[in-house]
Formats: sequence, C-alpha cells, structure tokens
Amino acid sequence: MPQSYTSLEASLHDVFWAAEGPPAELPLLRTFLQHEPGPSLEIGSGSGRLLLPLLQEGFTVDGLEPSAEMIELCRQAASQANLPVTLHQGDMDNWIAPQLYHSLLIPAFTLQLSISPADTLQRLAAMLTPNAVLYLSTFTPRAEISQALPENEWYHDQEVKLANGSIATINTRHRIDREKQILYREHRYMLHSSRDELLSKHESAQSLYWFHRDQLKAMLRSAGFVIEKQFADFKPSRHALKNALVVTTWARRTAVGSA
Repeated sequence: MPQSYTSLEASLHDVFWAAEGPPAELPLLRTFLQHEPGPSLEIGSGSGRLLLPLLQEGFTVDGLEPSAEMIELCRQAASQANLPVTLHQGDMDNWIAPQLYHSLLIPAFTLQLSISPADTLQRLAAMLTPNAVLYLSTFTPRAEISQALPENEWYHDQEVKLANGSIATINTRHRIDREKQILYREHRYMLHSSRDELLSKHESAQSLYWFHRDQLKAMLRSAGFVIEKQFADFKPSRHALKNALVVTTWARRTAVGSA
C-alpha cells in the first residue's frame, strides 16, 4: 500500500511545501485543464494543496487520497473556503472509481509511490473516457543516486518556524536499490517549542521508484497513452530532459494498451 500520511507528517505536510514557495505545479495543472475541460481526478490529493485552488478556479476535480487525516484536513479547508469538494478515500493500487473521468492528474511524483507503477497506471487508465488525458510528474533522485547525499546517514532536510514560534523539522535517511530503481527513505518529523522543548515526534518510511526515459515511455504506451508534451523541472519552455530532476508529461489515451 502507498504511504498514508498520519500524525505530524499530515499536519505539517503543507507547512513544509509552503516554505518552498507557491506550488510550482499549479500553473501547469491550470493550463492543462483549460485545454481539457471535463471531470478530472487527482491522485494523492492530500489536504488539498493543489485540489482546492483548482476548485476555486471553477475546474471539476475529484480527489483520491489514502490518508483519513489528510482528507479531514482537506474537508476543513474546503469548508472554510465554502467550496464543495468530492473526496474518495482509497489507495491508487486497488481503488475502483465510481465514474469515468476525462482527465487524470498525478502530480507530486505520486505514481512513484505505488507498489507497481506500471500496473497502477493501467488500472487508472481504465477509469478514463475515450480520448482522455493524463498529467503526470515524475522525479529522478539524482542527489541520492550520485551519492551527493550519503546513504544510511541522517541529515537535516527542512526546518520551518511556525506562527506560534514553535519549530518544525524533518530529518531524512535513505538507501538506494539501483538494480530495482527504488529509493527507500525514512523521515523523522519533530516539533519543538520556542524554548527548544520537544513537543512531538513522528517517524515514517516510503519507497519511491524512479524511471529512465525509455521506461517511462514504455509504461505510458502499455497503458494506452501517447505522449503529447514533455518538459523539464516545471518549466514549459524547457524540453531538454536528459538532466532534468522532474519530468512533466501530458499524454492522451488513444488505445486500450498492451501488457
């Protein structure tokens, strides 16, 4: 089962994302949906970091999220914004959609957390209407692969000062399976008071697959998708993908696909 956020990892998720600035994928998702109106499904919608702004702009997007805590955070935020929201609790590896969608949104490297990304993509593709479209972002952990970040050693990942003066931090440790192309990561979340007293602590682990370019193309083709556009590092003008950390793919489902 993919990672399901709980405890500090859920409550601090958006805090750490916000510290990195406005969501880089939001303008890309907006443009994507403007060209492809119709019911959409976001995989891994979390607390609504991307979903709720899209709803505010009038797009029709449902959310799928495995974490009950993240769903509750999303519902609370939607209620405060007076936004109707349709959320489904389930994980992408075995969830069955109640309807067909025209657009499938898989941002934030979510597909890479699947237990079998290729199989999951084929399952999700079956929930789409003919001529439906896919938005997908994938990440290559180049710092870990190159050992710029050493394996099996804890390092200070992020730190954010909250409005009440407390300090939230993430420490991370990883190891790499190069043959299977899996990055295993452990995260240690800690919340300290302004006096440096430990208020809360939470640890989690995740496994993230990465793909070479030819593997990604084959996976999309097997699910019946034809790539229409790809660009690097959330920049639509950048099409050189060789050294990209992030590849964003826009694709169209034109066939049933082959295993």
